[in-house]
Amino acid sequence: MVIAVVIHVSALGLLVVGYQASDRILPVPDVVINTVKAKAVDAKELEEIERRRLEAQQRAEQERKRRLAEEKRRKQEEEEKKLRAKREAEKARQAALEAEQARKRAALEKKRRAEEARKAARLKKEAEARRLAEKKKAAEDKKRAEEKRRQQEKAAIDKQRLARLEKEEAEMRAAELDAQRKQKARQMRRLIAEYQDAIRNKIERNWRRPPDYQSNAWCKVFVQQDAGGAIKDVVVEECIGSEAFRKSVENAVWKAAPLPQPPTPELFHQELRFTFDPRA
Repeated sequence: MVIAVVIHVSALGLLVVGYQASDRILPVPDVVINTVKAKAVDAKELEEIERRRLEAQQRAEQERKRRLAEEKRRKQEEEEKKLRAKREAEKARQAALEAEQARKRAALEKKRRAEEARKAARLKKEAEARRLAEKKKAAEDKKRAEEKRRQQEKAAIDKQRLARLEKEEAEMRAAELDAQRKQKARQMRRLIAEYQDAIRNKIERNWRRPPDYQSNAWCKVFVQQDAGGAIKDVVVEECIGSEAFRKSVENAVWKAAPLPQPPTPELFHQELRFTFDPRA
């Protein structure tokens, strides 16, 4: 009986030690120790006890491993759950970021389109303003060109009219001047003729016909006088007739001093040339 008690106590100790080696405390199966009557235990019974102990130990080890595997699986599931949650959170954050970026891009695109629309409207307005300004300028240029053309035509007409008037006036003045010249020429010829007649008459009054005078006799005489008509020199340059006729002409000229004054001062000449012909 003592031996049986010792064996049961040893088995119980081994079970306790096996249970303490695991990560968790496993429940100890109830071991009922029956009080038996002391009897002799043979070797076969001891082997049966040892076998049971080993089986119990194996079952305990398997349970421990199962519990460890279960704990490991649970931890892995928790880690995977956390990882999935993290991935979902990251995915949600990335989606939110992409959505925010998309919203910003959409806002920028909207702003760009609005700016382009405003720019296009401004350019269109400026182009329309330029077109209207160019049209107005073209109209003003055309108006100025037309006005300039009319002014040029008017100026040309006025110039032609003025030229015609000036020509007519010039022709009238020329005609008047010509008439005046002709009148003055006639007057001058008359005055010259009167002046010549006065000189010739005075010379003829002082001329004495020579005895050998011939009717075809004449002389060309050069006379130099001063402002008062006094004769300074007489030269008979050419003479047809006798020497007596030439001398009579020269003497007549000297005796005619002072010569008559011209009707106008402009007819006065210090040097005179004339032909003395009694028949004239």
